[in-house]
Amino acid sequence: MKTIFGPVPSRRLGFSLGVDIIPYKTCSFDCIYCELGKTDSKTIEPVEVIHPETVLTELERVLSASPLTLDFVTVSGSGEPTLHPLLGVIIQEIKKMVSVPVALLTNGSLLFKDEVLERVQAADVVLPSLDAPDRDVFQTVNRPHPSLTFDQLIDGLIKLGKSKGPRIWLEVLLLRGINDTPKQIETFGQYIKKINPEKIHLNTVIRPPVENYAAPLSDERMNEIQKNWGPRAEIISVPAQDKVQSKSGLQESKICDLVARRPCTAEDIAQCLGLSIEETVPLINRLIQAKKITHELFNRQGFYRGI
Repeated sequence: MKTIFGPVPSRRLGFSLGVDIIPYKTCSFDCIYCELGKTDSKTIEPVEVIHPETVLTELERVLSASPLTLDFVTVSGSGEPTLHPLLGVIIQEIKKMVSVPVALLTNGSLLFKDEVLERVQAADVVLPSLDAPDRDVFQTVNRPHPSLTFDQLIDGLIKLGKSKGPRIWLEVLLLRGINDTPKQIETFGQYIKKINPEKIHLNTVIRPPVENYAAPLSDERMNEIQKNWGPRAEIISVPAQDKVQSKSGLQESKICDLVARRPCTAEDIAQCLGLSIEETVPLINRLIQAKKITHELFNRQGFYRGI
């Protein structure tokens, strides 16, 4: 399994080198909005399929291959990283190898466990998620492992907020008609005050979700909610063009690797690989003709996905 991907332009973290330490779609949730598809293995048990040495060896190879201008190294990927029992060790070793901050993306579901909370303390920034204001929406949106409860999720996020370790940037993903009523937004705000994150990343669906009823909010509604939650809240935007690095010698396998992890627009692919749209489109077309990637529409925008 390949464990290092990118660098990719991240809407929250600028230009980020990704570290994937959990097998594909191994997660404690099966979220209806997930851009990676349905969860294959829903679990809360520790998963140590990938040894730290494998991750660190590949990271060293990538870092030494060519100079990289990075904003973050991000532990995330295609599964829930807090399932790895040696997560803390991996983060500590990564920090010895890079000069940029190390971020951790997590659904936050296991932070109520002391041993998991301890693992995440090594990160410079932790970006957990809160997609539900109550138990019913939690079951509808996150479709958690049967043993997990909404109260545990909130308890873990509050414990994280009180810890003296990493900075906390909380993501709240909103879905039209599911978790965006005025009452729900008010309840979200009450929990956010208890969690007390440094930042609130307000998000909605921008890529094809696993369930087609997971619909995005309008720009107007997002702006209303952002104002309601105050100055800490920011609407996540598309990465700026000036974050792009110039690269040459692109191989089609790099595009396949990128779209295998998440659906991408042609612009995403061009930005990530340092190419113009004019250079990128012929490569995409050849891959479609070879039936290595496919094209789909979501919210009136075209995305490419691995087959």
